[in-house]
Parts: sequence; C-alpha cells; structure tokens
Amino acid sequence: MHQRIPGQSPGVPPISVHFVNTVLAAAASYIEEDPDTARDVLAELGAFLSHRLRGPRTVSPAEELDHIAVYLRLEQARFPGRIEVELPAAGDLPVVAVGAGDVQASVGDAISRWMGQHTGPVRVALSARDGALDLQLNRPDAPGDAGERVRIPWDQTTAGSVL
Repeated sequence: MHQRIPGQSPGVPPISVHFVNTVLAAAASYIEEDPDTARDVLAELGAFLSHRLRGPRTVSPAEELDHIAVYLRLEQARFPGRIEVELPAAGDLPVVAVGAGDVQASVGDAISRWMGQHTGPVRVALSARDGALDLQLNRPDAPGDAGERVRIPWDQTTAGSVL
C-alpha cells in the first residue's frame, strides 16, 4: 500500500513516501565519499517527482521509458550492487499515448514484490512487443532460474499480469 504524497493529484499513480525518504537517505549516504553521486541522485529524484507530480496527462512511451530509467537508477542508488538493468531501444516502442507514471508504477510494484520475496541481486530486463512492455525479473547469478515475467500493457486498460 502506497501512502500518497501530500498534494499529489488524484488520477496520478501514488508515490510511496517511503521510496522518497529512502532515496533521500541514499543521497545523504553519498555526500562525504562521493558528492557527485549524491548530486546525481538528487537530480534524478527531482526529475522523477517532476514527471509524476505534474498531474494526469499522457506522454509517449519513449518519455515513459525515460521515466522508468530514472526510477531504476534511483532504485540502484537505494540498493547499490543489487539491481542490473536492461532497457529496450526507444525505436522499439509503439506510437501510443501513455498515462504519465502509469507504466512505471506497474514496473515499480513488480520490482518491490520481487525484492520483498528474494534476496541478492536481481536482473530487470524490459522489452517492448505487441502493445505491451514485458518485464523479466530473475537472479543473474542463477542462469536456470526462470524468474518472473510481467506483461504491462502500454494503454493500461488492464493491470500488469504475471505470465
């Protein structure tokens, strides 16, 4: 369950207050040893919040994929060394309208669920095909592990479904 950020518009997928707080804590942890990384994490958080808090609107899949990439970099800052990421090329994406933050919220839910159930590193691989974003989660250190696949429709007419 996500606690909605105060002032967040209805109709926009909720942002977890816990997520924001832990990203800020991650940035703070880098200040002394790696101030450039701390600055990057804070800039990424600003970009993430800007995308999500502007209110309900549609964006292109390429814009949403950029937002997903920002989200994944924030997760990597929160969990150093635990998340490996593979993203599709922008040219592989369909030409449709997407609710800003809708697809990212589904990706975030799947990753949170996976990380809550599994320890160790996770490989997050996204691919676009047949009007949906396919999310593959598995352990990179276990090649035989089938992991979990989630299909997230770009139009979000149905929630992401586990394959």
